[in-house]
Amino acid sequence: MVTTKTSPHTARRRIAVSLAVALLLLTGCALSTKQKAAVSQFSDSAATLGDVTSSQLKAMRDGTVEMTKQRLLLAGRSRDPKLGDQASLDRGFEVSRVETVTSAAQALAAYGKSLAALVTDSQSAELQAASRELVASLGRVPEAKEKLSDKQLEAIGTVVQEVGGLWIEVKRKEAVTTIVRESRPAIDRLCDLLARDFAPGTGWVALQLQVIEDPLIAEATNVLYDGRSYDERKRASDAIELVHGNRMRRTEVLKRVTDAATAMKKANEALAQAVEDSTWSAQDIQAFAERAQSLRAAVKIITTK
Repeated sequence: MVTTKTSPHTARRRIAVSLAVALLLLTGCALSTKQKAAVSQFSDSAATLGDVTSSQLKAMRDGTVEMTKQRLLLAGRSRDPKLGDQASLDRGFEVSRVETVTSAAQALAAYGKSLAALVTDSQSAELQAASRELVASLGRVPEAKEKLSDKQLEAIGTVVQEVGGLWIEVKRKEAVTTIVRESRPAIDRLCDLLARDFAPGTGWVALQLQVIEDPLIAEATNVLYDGRSYDERKRASDAIELVHGNRMRRTEVLKRVTDAATAMKKANEALAQAVEDSTWSAQDIQAFAERAQSLRAAVKIITTK
């Protein structure tokens, strides 16, 4: 038997060819450019919806406290039974309820940021932080937690642990697919929760704002017309301006939050198809992006007035 000795040059060449073939195979198992673009667009929109909604809910609570104070200063105690306990400045926006809805919004933002970290060149520490925040956010909202089993939460929390090394792109796809698939029932439920609570005219946020705004604008208008001094009219004018800002949030922001939350639920379904199937449409993801940008633009206009 004759043994053929392989030269170092030939050995290196074979290794290079083997690595090239391996990388080619890995590329076929990774997220495509189109899939990455879809995940990136969705994740940015989810982060926008969650962060803006959370900040605006706090602003609405602060506005409620200030409007209640202004009404008491202008007219004192009211006999209107709709106003309830008038010593409770934040009524309707109690900390426990605001905390629950804020956590829901933050969970949607964390979902988006986790996906964003996975489709970019984020370092391992950033991936770990995003994953922990997502699991913690989902766990803070009863409506989301009841849609997830312990096994699903564990899968979401541990899948990014394996992202790294030569297989990084394959593992990124696996992590994205797992997070989207396992989180979907909870994310859909959170979208329903925001769409319900922020619904213009019927959601609890709209109803609580209106029940505070209407009495204040009535009292402020009376004082403005009947006021005999500059100070009286100035206080009334300030109260009317306060109502105007909060009414803008009620009529403009609430509708956009509801529209964006509804669109996110549809986009989340499209995203699940996008990461697992080559035949999918980006239409719902693009529609969600448009509504998230509309929400961001409206808030920017209102807060710069």
